[in-house]
Formats: sequence, structure tokens, C-alpha cells
Amino acid sequence: MRRGETNTEVKTDLTPVIPAVTIQSVSRRFGKRTAIDDLSLEIQKGELLGIVGADGAGKTTLLQMICAILDPSKGRVSVAGFDSVRHAASIHAKLGYVPQSYSLYGELTVVENLAFFAEIRGVHGPEFARRRERLLHFSGLGQFLDRRTKSLSGGMQKKLAVCCALVHEPDILVLDEPTLGVDPISRRDLWTMLFDAHANGRTIICATSYMDEAARCNRVGVLSDGRLLACQRPEHFGTDFEASVKHLLSPSVSIPRTPVFSPREVVGEAIRVVELTRRFGAFTAVDHINFTVARGEVFGLLGPNGSGKSTTIKMLTGILPASTGSMEVAGMDVATRPGAVKGRVGYMSQRFSLYTDLTVDENIEFFGTVYGLGASVLAERRNWVLDLAGLAGHERKLVKTLSGAIKQRLALGCAVLHRPDVLFLDEPTSGVDPVSRDAFWRLIAEIARAGTAVLVTTHYIREAEHCDRVAFIDRGHLLATDAPDALRRRHGGAELEDVFVALMTAGS
Repeated sequence: MRRGETNTEVKTDLTPVIPAVTIQSVSRRFGKRTAIDDLSLEIQKGELLGIVGADGAGKTTLLQMICAILDPSKGRVSVAGFDSVRHAASIHAKLGYVPQSYSLYGELTVVENLAFFAEIRGVHGPEFARRRERLLHFSGLGQFLDRRTKSLSGGMQKKLAVCCALVHEPDILVLDEPTLGVDPISRRDLWTMLFDAHANGRTIICATSYMDEAARCNRVGVLSDGRLLACQRPEHFGTDFEASVKHLLSPSVSIPRTPVFSPREVVGEAIRVVELTRRFGAFTAVDHINFTVARGEVFGLLGPNGSGKSTTIKMLTGILPASTGSMEVAGMDVATRPGAVKGRVGYMSQRFSLYTDLTVDENIEFFGTVYGLGASVLAERRNWVLDLAGLAGHERKLVKTLSGAIKQRLALGCAVLHRPDVLFLDEPTSGVDPVSRDAFWRLIAEIARAGTAVLVTTHYIREAEHCDRVAFIDRGHLLATDAPDALRRRHGGAELEDVFVALMTAGS
């Protein structure tokens, strides 16, 4: 099958079958920018279609046109036979949509959110009660009925968002990166929910940046710069599905050269944690944990939502005091010298810690000034950051106009402007395409080789294979710490994600 062709089934009966979605020569422009470019696609009833592509490829725009939220600039979209421009209300009635920033109400409880979405969808009385019980059963949220949504973990919130999208029993369910920022156990739970909905005849269209999720779909569409490069069954991509998708995406993903990092001493410990504990009232978020991280080591801290990862990082960076225990970072006691520690560490959050209304140059200057860099040093390192992010010549661009992958590299550059002894990375590759993700991990390895210790958290356990050692944490307790290979051998050669699930399940 040639690139860009779709794989549709031949119907043998004489009854015309209306596809779930028909997209005919559709383009969508935002000003001078073309987000979707002359795209055609048919999605059959009952199909599970995955959509993958680099950041800015047009995935969200495509999904929102299918949902009749955006109108095409050219061409036609029809859903269940309804035109997306003329019959948007009819499409909305037949469709459920879970956007990346899902529309839940944090002050409402689980059951109140379900009741609210049922009300606006016209589902009442005994029928709502029946659907509510079924949704709560297969989502596992039944025991959290009266908990406010803002108090749920990220995984639970995602499951509730899917339940709210299904409460009116739509024929079509559209999801935009539904497992973004979700731990492996919650990811599996969410896909169990999707498979259940699919088995009941629903058409499901799901954008994802995780290739293992895309490989579970009936077909996978690969988007690049608004164009459909391929749409076929996963097995038709070849023996290595992920490698084939990366090969398709590589020409459209700009990977700047890796700049040279000047080496430093890599002997000794960069982090030492002894019996570290943090309590919030009667709740213990981190409970007597112990670990060390060597200079030049990449150390992964892995755990489900709410396990204590972020609390640990906040204590190590001097943002949050420990309740008991001790910690040293870059050879300094964090409890007695928190200000000095902050000058020796770099931190990059999941949201990249950039100022989106400032230009690239203004962000670099701001962080350099905060870190106390002199004018000559900042000028030298500014060029280094621009090389790292591939932004030389684009210094005056507003950060909000950059793609996610470029923001990611710029944020990393700003976090290491002052050459920190320790770099903390919190979910640094969340939502990034596989080609950019691989390139980012090569950067992390280069920074570590130059002597900086790197402590990284991630929910995508497959990428934790890049770490020298990993520690699994759950409900504030460290369950195991070792090299990925050693942990797999200890569990009979299982994949690292299976090791994670086994340890978390045993702990519960």
C-alpha cells in the first residue's frame, strides 16, 4: 500500500453503508498558516482509529473539525451523514469529545459531574441511574462518588472525563491525547474502558503520542504538516511499527545538532537522601525514603499520580521543607542552605516554565539574570541555548508561537544556562512525538556525560530504560531501586512497565 492510501473494507451487500466520518479534500487555515492541507479520509462505523504525528501536525485541528467545533476552510466533513457546517447540532448529539484540557468541574464531586453532563445531554431519571452505575462500574470510580474532582489523581480525572463523554451513549467517541500525564496503571485502565466502548459498537477516534497505544488500533493515521502520510492497519507498517512511524515523521521534525557540553568532575554524590519524610497534617506524602544519585548519573523517579514524586523534588530543590530526615544536594544541606542550593540546581517542569508572552531572547535573558550570569557569560551561553533549541535567527519569536518540541528544548536550555550540578526534569517529554522524544533523551545523556546529575520523572516507563538507575515510589514509599536491566532480570525478564505494574499492584 502506498503512502497516504487508506484501507477500507469492501461491502458485499447492496445496502449503502454510511461511514461514521467522511473527510473530503479538507483544508483548514488560521490566517496564513495551513493546519490541515487537502486531507481526505473515511472512518468506518465501529472502527478504532489512532492518529499520530509531531507537535503541530494538525491532530487537534482535525479532531475539532470532526466534532464540528471548527469549520473547514475548504472541503467537506460529514459525520454519520450530517454536514459539519450545516448540521453541527446533529453531530454534537451523536458524538462525545474528550479534549486534552477536559471540561470537568473541580468543585463538583464525581457524581455531580456525571449528573451535570447527563442533564445537558438530556439523560434523566432511571435511564441516567442505569448509565451512571455502568460507567462507575467499568471506570472503577464507584468508591469515589462524593470526592471533589480537584482531589482526584490525574488518571481518575481522565477516566471521569471519558465517563462524562459517554453518559449520553454517543455513536462516536473522539479523544485528544487521553492518557497524557497519566501513569501506566491508569493508562491501562483507560484503554480497558475504550476497548469496552469499542466492543459495544462505538466508533473511536483517538490522537496519541504513544506508539504502543496507536498499535492497538484497527488503523493508524500518520499526520505531518497537515497532510495524511499514511492510514493503514498497524501490521501493514512493517515488523517494527514504532520505527516505521518515526521514519515517516523524521523529515518533518526539526532536530537541531546537539551542542558541546564542557565536561566537569563526575566523582562523588550529587544527591543524598536519608529517611526523608514529608507530612501534610495527618497525611504522609513521603515516608522515610533513602537514595543517592551520583554526579553524571541519570536517575529516574517513577510512580503513579500522587505517589510523592513532585513532593520529593520540591523538598530537594528547597521549595518545601522536610518534616524529618536529611538531604544533601550538590554537597550542601538543603535544610540549612536552601537559597544556596537553588543556585546550584536547574528545574524544568512539565509545562516547561517559560514565559509565553516573551520572545525567545527575552526568556533567555530573564533566566540568565535570575541565575546571576554576567553579561559576557550570558552572551556565550545564549548562543549555546539557541543552538540547542534550533532557534538561531528566531530570537524575536514569541514563545507561544513555538511548537511543543521546540519549547521543550528551549526550556531545557534555560534550565541549564548556569551549568547546574543537578538538573530536575518533571515529565519533560509529556505529549512529545517519538522522534523529538528520542532526540531529547540524547540531550539528557549528553548533559549527564558532562557531569551534571539528572533526576527525571516520567509516566512513560519505556523511556525510563534510558536511565542509569530507577526508583519506584508509591504512596510515599520507595519499593525498589536499581538499574532497569537488573529490575527486569529480577522479574523474569519482564518489560519495565510490567515490573512497574507488578510492584504497584503488590504494594496495594
